[in-house]
Amino acid sequence: MNSAVPLQELLRQHRRDADLTLEGLAERSGVSDRTISDIERGISLGPRRGTMLALADALKLQAGERERFLASARAGRKPASPDARSVDIEPHRLADFTGRESEILSVVAQLDPTGAAGGPAAPVVLHGAPGVGKTSIAIEALHRCATLAPIRLFVDLGGLDAVPLTPLQVLQALLRQLTGDPDVPKKLGEAAAAWRTAAEASAVAILLDDAANEAQVRPVLTSAGQGAVVVTSRRALAGLESARRLTIGPLPRQEGIAFLRRIIPAAQAETGDLDELARFCDDIPLALRIAGNRLATQPSWTVEDFLRRLRREERRLSALAAGDLAMESTFALSYEHLSAPARTLFRRLSLVDGPSFDARLAGAVGDLDGDEAEDLLDGLAGLGLVETLRGDRYRLHDLLRLYAASRLRAEETSDAISAERRRLRDWLLATALTAGSRFEPRPPDAPPVDGRLTFSSNDEARAWLITEAEHWFAAYQAAAARGDHATVLTVADSLHWFSDLWRAWGRWHEVFATSAAAAAALDDPAQQARHLGYLAWAQLVETFDPAQARTTADAALRAARRAGDVQQSGWANFYLAWSMLNVREFDVAHGYADAAVHDFAAAGDVEGELQARSIGASIRSRYEPEAAIGEHRELLEFVQRVGDELPASIRGLTEANAHAVIAYGLLQLDRHEEAVAAASAALAIGSSAEFQSGHASAHRHRGLAQLGLGRVDEARADLATALALGAGARSAAWLDEVRAALDAIPG
Repeated sequence: MNSAVPLQELLRQHRRDADLTLEGLAERSGVSDRTISDIERGISLGPRRGTMLALADALKLQAGERERFLASARAGRKPASPDARSVDIEPHRLADFTGRESEILSVVAQLDPTGAAGGPAAPVVLHGAPGVGKTSIAIEALHRCATLAPIRLFVDLGGLDAVPLTPLQVLQALLRQLTGDPDVPKKLGEAAAAWRTAAEASAVAILLDDAANEAQVRPVLTSAGQGAVVVTSRRALAGLESARRLTIGPLPRQEGIAFLRRIIPAAQAETGDLDELARFCDDIPLALRIAGNRLATQPSWTVEDFLRRLRREERRLSALAAGDLAMESTFALSYEHLSAPARTLFRRLSLVDGPSFDARLAGAVGDLDGDEAEDLLDGLAGLGLVETLRGDRYRLHDLLRLYAASRLRAEETSDAISAERRRLRDWLLATALTAGSRFEPRPPDAPPVDGRLTFSSNDEARAWLITEAEHWFAAYQAAAARGDHATVLTVADSLHWFSDLWRAWGRWHEVFATSAAAAAALDDPAQQARHLGYLAWAQLVETFDPAQARTTADAALRAARRAGDVQQSGWANFYLAWSMLNVREFDVAHGYADAAVHDFAAAGDVEGELQARSIGASIRSRYEPEAAIGEHRELLEFVQRVGDELPASIRGLTEANAHAVIAYGLLQLDRHEEAVAAASAALAIGSSAEFQSGHASAHRHRGLAQLGLGRVDEARADLATALALGAGARSAAWLDEVRAALDAIPG
């Protein structure tokens, strides 16, 4: 089509080519049929950019056609001369404005030199994501400053227009409003001087709305007289001097619900869950207003009727449109301002499963190095498309995630999307494997690197596994769903040593149930026995279900025997002994422990034999404390003799647990001073991060021993620490016992 074709004809032709009625295009775009009709009849010659973007998306216009379509609207909005944009009409103060009291008070305090902020008034920059209500907050705050600055001036800086206002045009608009004289200077220097003179003579409150950059604002600040300046922008305008900045985010949930109640008729508001409605709107004021308006203008609808539409993710964005208000077109204004690499990254961030991410993970999804990803993320944050969080992390809110996903589907092929999703998940699993392998008793010297992250310390690996758990776990589940059993088993094997260091996560039973199922699918009884053992462990220490753990360990023993794997028989018997110990069937437990010792000795597994002997001695501590103390001291002597053959982690675990069990036995015998010494010896080994459960027990035993010695303050400190460490690592009954002992301490 020729670029000279008027907008009304261009739109009509594209609509007909798409075989759409006015109503059909309205439904697909979220733009009202009245607005579309006004454009096609030539009444609206320069529609808003957001409206045009929504229509272009709905019509599925490709690059060349899309640009001509948008250019035809820009032509209708183009001023006759560089300084022709003059007086702007201030948006009206909203009658149903709700909440934001703390933000408004903060703005007012900064604007009023006599207020809480003290010192001279400072310009305030309100910045944040699309639709959060920056302009509404600014207007409300300026109205509250009426006594400070009775004259209000407003200029729309066109920050997201194809051609935003120049600094000269901004000053010209302000001068026309303040002086009423249409004849204003034509040069920037002269306009700045005229503005300085005019502003110093008046108390003015200025709202500079939708700033594109600092240059538009600086000349206004050369003198704002006795008044106040508020700037709104999707960008933080970090280069602006002496400004106070306030990030505007979504509404608190209760304020969002209150806002909905002010829009939706009272009887209609009771026909569904407004909390769910606010959640689907991401608590973004514009989305809340759209949702409220749609319901208010459809009195036959219930809130539940509208919620049914919003529950379908693929329909949610298109449903959040009312008249010329639409979330999709609001987001599109920012998206259209991105560079091609930034658009690609933004689209692909919709593939990230977890709630937050860092630049390294973003780099994996965007095929970028960390520095490149960080620079692009900062640009996305500047336009409000991602939110910056502490610790160099970022978040993509749900509605923006849906928008990014819609752009991904529109601009990339399904094969390319599948390949990117698989590449991201492979990277996550490879990195999890690398991190987990650091915690193995004998970690590989130099794990292969194929694009995954590497870690310089166990602390760094631990932090990554915990922080990115939702991401790598989702990738792990996806590997299981596609039947990649070998990968599932490899990753689970690499993580099982780490799992003991992070019991509080609460999902290890899911990890190992998945890996046990993968081994069963491969009909590999040796692997099945090992991973059922991992699962039995999780059922003992995480879900605290010894009955289920016994069933699982029984299955592990059958699989081990089918495989002829004596070592795995040893571990299955070990978990059976542990299960029986927890249900106080001591004789049965001792039998399984002896069987485990026998199997491990036959397999030549010194480490396993050590663990089996340890649990056997622990079983005896429940009914023969004196004998158990002797056995654990013998165990410590054995560890000293063979210590060089043992990995440091296993040696430390065995010694810490042995000292803790000795303390328990001494406590039963009322030998409190010795119990304090034994528990202290346990706590001197490793750290609570390495041996969380064991250290929790040692603090418990020492606390009770201190209590028996009358050392109330020491007892209180130990029991409080035991309670903190035991959360997520010990059973509810154990925690209740410690809590009761702590509560019983006088004072």
